[in-house]
Amino acid sequence: MNLETLVRRALKDIRQHMAMYALTTMVVTLSILIFLFFSLIYVNLHHFASRFGTQLGVVVYLKEGINEELIPKIYNELLAINGVKNVVYISQEEAFKRLERYLGDEKMVLEGVDATFLPDSFEVKVEKALFQPERLRVIADKIKKIEGVDKVQYGREWVQRLEVFTGIARNVVVASGILLLFTAAFVVSITIRLNVYARQEELEILRLVGATNGFIEGPFLMEAMLQGLLGAGIAIVLLYASYLNVSSGLLMPGFIKGLKLVFLPWELVVLVVGLSMVLCLLGTHFSMRKFLRS
Repeated sequence: MNLETLVRRALKDIRQHMAMYALTTMVVTLSILIFLFFSLIYVNLHHFASRFGTQLGVVVYLKEGINEELIPKIYNELLAINGVKNVVYISQEEAFKRLERYLGDEKMVLEGVDATFLPDSFEVKVEKALFQPERLRVIADKIKKIEGVDKVQYGREWVQRLEVFTGIARNVVVASGILLLFTAAFVVSITIRLNVYARQEELEILRLVGATNGFIEGPFLMEAMLQGLLGAGIAIVLLYASYLNVSSGLLMPGFIKGLKLVFLPWELVVLVVGLSMVLCLLGTHFSMRKFLRS
């Protein structure tokens, strides 16, 4: 039986049982939509964290009264460390000016304070620091060994907590995705099985006239694949429409400047559609094995 015949028989059967298949497709759509919704949230959390994580790095405080001739040497040693993206020298005067800007209207508390009470320092930006806290630790340990360095600070605890949070979020998304996709496949297989039982006499006649198991099972498998494809397709369209609506709302005045949502990567979209079709097909195949063996 060629593909065209399979599709034609499957579509004919779907038209004859439109209400049942529509309800099943709705369940598949909702299951996949819930999974894609959580996936979209996770993807955007990861995107925002990655974006703001580019500001993470290591602050290197130099020893008090350090010989100025050592500063260029320290600068070059910092740049030479594997994983370091950028190094910026902050003098005592610059650090004091930053503190004044930070305090704003309350900077009067610094009146009479010597600008040199703050140490010279370097700001070291590390590549992909946010999701690699171990790299930050290794780089910080290397910096501590450099001559003239007094103290090294970085947001170690904050980065580790964020890493744990994103890891939990990723696991929840994966677990929910597996559960919901199998739920969709189970619903489709049950629908197909009910259809098989409803047409049992017709199928028995086909077997009596010599129809093979493949000839009998083929249209049902095609129906399952079409339902998986249609359910996933509708879910993706609904999610994308919601994404466009929310994204346009974020462009309105009053929202965080520069806040921009991203949609799911096309690789994930293709994977979900493929899994939906394959799982629906496999669920239907296993649900029909009892009938075909009888």
